[in-house]
Amino acid sequence: MQLLDNAIPFFSGLIGANIVMYLFTVLISYSWSKVHNHKTLALTRRDVYNSLSVVLINILVAIPGYYLYKKGSIHFTTDTHLILDFVILFFAFDLGMYLLHLVSHFVWPFKKFHNTHHSHAYFNAISLYVMEPVESLLFGLLLTVFAFFVQLNIYSFLAFIFLNWALGVVGHLNTQSTKQPFLFGNHVFHKTHHQQANSNFGFYTVIWDRIFGTFYRKN
Repeated sequence: MQLLDNAIPFFSGLIGANIVMYLFTVLISYSWSKVHNHKTLALTRRDVYNSLSVVLINILVAIPGYYLYKKGSIHFTTDTHLILDFVILFFAFDLGMYLLHLVSHFVWPFKKFHNTHHSHAYFNAISLYVMEPVESLLFGLLLTVFAFFVQLNIYSFLAFIFLNWALGVVGHLNTQSTKQPFLFGNHVFHKTHHQQANSNFGFYTVIWDRIFGTFYRKN
């Protein structure tokens, strides 16, 4: 597969994409708060270093997956199941990340790792990237494990990674609204989670929160 066969273009593109996504996260979040006159959390040097280390982890975590691909242990397709593979990825990770998020709130040492992200009760331009690097590492490895066991369309895989980033950006936009979404998570939904930590654990949808009774309902 030409997209993945040469390591230099692959990792050059990977590095470039991660830098661009980080910069766009800053631009979108800053512009949103500026236009809507939202108060933002002050940037700290520690948060900046932390966020940059997460960008680095997001790049390095691709190495095991690339190695497995070159060894023939991971296979991608290019011309079949584009929509189906995307849907499978979306809903499988929606459930998986909901369950892992629950674990991160109640089970040591995952709870300790996750506390870093919850140090932001409301958001600044890099809140999406403020987390313990181990959390970013685990997400990347989870993607690798999934690709190892399930043959996916490469374009579905890349589209899902982009959507995961885009929904992360949206989820970390400041808001004054308290109106919870009906189906898909958004900035109101995730801001509520940062302020009401035992509710709204979903990443992409609110389905599992509604099913398992963790959806936030204002008394």
